[in-house]
This record gives sequence, structure tokens and C-alpha cells, in this order.
Amino acid sequence: MDVNAGKLDKRVEIVRISNAADADGYTTPTETVIRRPWAQFSRTSGTEMQSQGADMGSVQARFLVRSGRVAISRKDRVRYNGADYEILYVNDYGDSGEYTELMCRLLTAGG
Repeated sequence: MDVNAGKLDKRVEIVRISNAADADGYTTPTETVIRRPWAQFSRTSGTEMQSQGADMGSVQARFLVRSGRVAISRKDRVRYNGADYEILYVNDYGDSGEYTELMCRLLTAGG
């Protein structure tokens, strides 16, 4: 599976969310950007559904990034173009181990 590196033209952030106790002892989520790779972005599907009278949409996307020293897990998030994506699946793309494919679902649009 050949990858055209020129198509890795979208800057994304891989965000790791961890919980830490604050000064008052309350648990608060903390975001840490663990990587800022270039990625190939493509929408894989979009569905519209109705749940209890409210319109809801589900957008899924695929990000292809170069593999790095810091492993990406399903607990991480992808931030792209002001939106956060939940990682549904992490796949080593091809046999070379050079690229990682991230199948994601849109969580928030526009921050």
C-alpha cells in the first residue's frame, strides 16, 4: 500500500486527556498535546438520525499520519480544524509500520 506523502497536508493535534486532582482535591481533566503530525483527512461517512424528536448527526472520518515515537491510543483525541474527533480504531497501515490510520467520529464541531 503506497502512500503519497504529499497528501499528508492537514495539520492535526493528537490530544491526550488525563485526570488530575486540583488544589481542592477535585478531579479535573487535563489536555496534553502529545503529537502535531501532518495527516491525510477524509470523511468516510455521515449519518442522520432522529433521537427522541431531536435531529442528530454522526460524522466519521479517517486520518492517516506517520507513525511516531509516542503511540496513539483510542483514549486519545484528534483535533483538526477546530473540531475534536474520538478515535474509534487505530490501525498500523501497511506492512512497513511507517503510517498509522485513525478511524474517528466527530465529537464537537467548531470547538
